[in-house]
Amino acid sequence: MSADGKCYRLGHVRFCDDAPELQGILARAHDGHARPLCQCCEAEPPMYVALINGVFHLKRMPGTGHAHDLACPSFDPPPELSGLGPLSGQAIVTDEAGDTMLRLGFSLSLRGSRPSSSTDEDEADTVSVTASPRRLRLLALLHYLWDAAGLTTWRKAYGRRSWWIVHRELCLATARARTRSGPLSDILFVPPPYVLEDKERLAGERRRFLHRLRPVAGKPTGLGLLVAELKGQEPAQYGRKLRFKHLPDFSVFVDSDTAKRFDRAAARKVRLVEATPNSHLMAIATFAVKGSYAEIREIALMAVDGRWIPFTGERDHALLQALAERDFVRCLPYNLPADAPIATAVLLDGDGPIALYAPAPDMTADREEDLRRIAAEGIYPAWHWPADLFDMPELPRRVDHGART
Repeated sequence: MSADGKCYRLGHVRFCDDAPELQGILARAHDGHARPLCQCCEAEPPMYVALINGVFHLKRMPGTGHAHDLACPSFDPPPELSGLGPLSGQAIVTDEAGDTMLRLGFSLSLRGSRPSSSTDEDEADTVSVTASPRRLRLLALLHYLWDAAGLTTWRKAYGRRSWWIVHRELCLATARARTRSGPLSDILFVPPPYVLEDKERLAGERRRFLHRLRPVAGKPTGLGLLVAELKGQEPAQYGRKLRFKHLPDFSVFVDSDTAKRFDRAAARKVRLVEATPNSHLMAIATFAVKGSYAEIREIALMAVDGRWIPFTGERDHALLQALAERDFVRCLPYNLPADAPIATAVLLDGDGPIALYAPAPDMTADREEDLRRIAAEGIYPAWHWPADLFDMPELPRRVDHGART
C-alpha cells in the first residue's frame, strides 16, 4: 500500500487510489467489466467499479466485506451480526454488477384515497407478527442507507464527520439502488449543507428535483423520500409544520391525524435526543409535493450521536462514547424488534474482530440468555455488558494494526 492510499491489482497492473491516473484506470476496468482486487490482505477480495455522476468509484462486491482486512475501509461484519442477515437476498438483493434491488413494505405512490400513515414505533410494537424478510420497513430503509453509506463505521483516524460528508455518502449510496418504482436516487432527497449565500442556487436545485414528483393527470401520484435532521415542529392551521435542518426555506407539513400519531411515536426518541448532548434526530419520510410545499405521509425517526452513529438508548450511547477513540462498526436491527439478540457493534482494533453486546437494562432474562447463546456461537469472540450490571465492563484492549498477526 502507498503511504497515502489503498492499493489494488487489475491483472498484472497494481495501482493505488491516490494515483493521478486513477480515473483512467477505473474507466477501462468499468468498460471491460473487470474486477480490481483489493490488496488489503492475501485473499485479495474483489471490487467493482461504479460510475456515479460522471466519476468512477471503487466499491466492495456484495457479501465480501468480512473478507477484507480489519484496517481496510471496505471491511464490513457478516450480516448475521445485525438485522441485515434475514433481509439479504430477499428484501435486499444485490447482483454481480453491484446494483441493488430494494423491496419495500410501504407505498411510494398514492392511488385513490389517502393511505393511513404509520411510524417506526407503531410498527415496532407489532414487528414480531408483521415484520417480513421480504420487505423493508421505512426505518429499516434508513438503516440500509446508513450502512451502505458507511456511516455506521467509525475509525479513530476520521477525527470528525460533518453533514457535508453525510450528505455526500448518502447520495453515493443511492446511486446503484432501485425499487420497483425505479432508481432510488430519482425520489430520495437529502438536503445539502445550507449556505445563505447560495440559497437561490440551492432552492433552484430543490425545485428541479421536486418537479419530477409533481402529480400527472391520470397516473398514480408518486411520493418522494426525505432524509434530513428534524429540528422541531410548530402548529399549523390544518395540522403541524416540521422544521428540518438545511431546509429553512422549504415548508413540510403533516395533517392533524398524522401529527397525533407522530406525537405518540416520536416522544421517546425526541426526549432521548434532547437529553443527550451533541446528538441529532434523523427522519426518513415519504412525502407528496403540493405546489411549493410537501406533505408527509409516513415518517420514522433515528437518534444519532455527534459522529452520526445511530443509538437507541442511554446504554448503547454510553458504549459508543467509550469507543470514541476506537475503530468499530455499529450494528443496526433493520426490521428486528428492539430486544433482538444482535450485536451492538463490532470492534475492529482489538486482537481480531470482537462482537460487542450491550442489551438494554430492561431486557428479560430469557431474551438475554438467547443473546448469550447466539453470541457464544457467533463467528467472532464476544464481549458482553450484562443487562443487570450498571457499570460497563472493561473493553477489550486496542491492538495496533502492525502488531496483529
